[in-house]
Amino acid sequence: MNFTSTKKAPVYFWIVGIIALFWNAFGVYNYLMQAFMTTEQSTQLSKAEHNLYDDLPMWYISVFAIAVFAGLLAAISWLLRKKWAYSLFIISFLAVGIQQFYVLTEINPRDIFLPLISIVLALFLVWFSKRAIAREWLK
Repeated sequence: MNFTSTKKAPVYFWIVGIIALFWNAFGVYNYLMQAFMTTEQSTQLSKAEHNLYDDLPMWYISVFAIAVFAGLLAAISWLLRKKWAYSLFIISFLAVGIQQFYVLTEINPRDIFLPLISIVLALFLVWFSKRAIAREWLK
């Protein structure tokens, strides 16, 4: 019994994987910039931005980390054509959903563009990775 897939993934599979990799790498970068902001950097923020970062609950910061690191690992797994990308994308999607719900309800309910894009993209990656498993592009 052969457990390796011989199905060739189409070009758009790789394009989606590269976009997911860059999107999540950018998310990791944003998380690291926020989590390890120096005192000098925080003094350059406006008063409103400074208060926002100071008021973020620890659970939000943790969920942010889970969302972006799970997403990055999922994207890397995707490009390695590993089936566990699906599970990692689910974890990332759940964390993104919690994170963006907080953003939309507590931080800035008027700015819905980026939170909705994040949720839709995370959901798309879950759906598409499940489809990739069914088509044997992920093994």
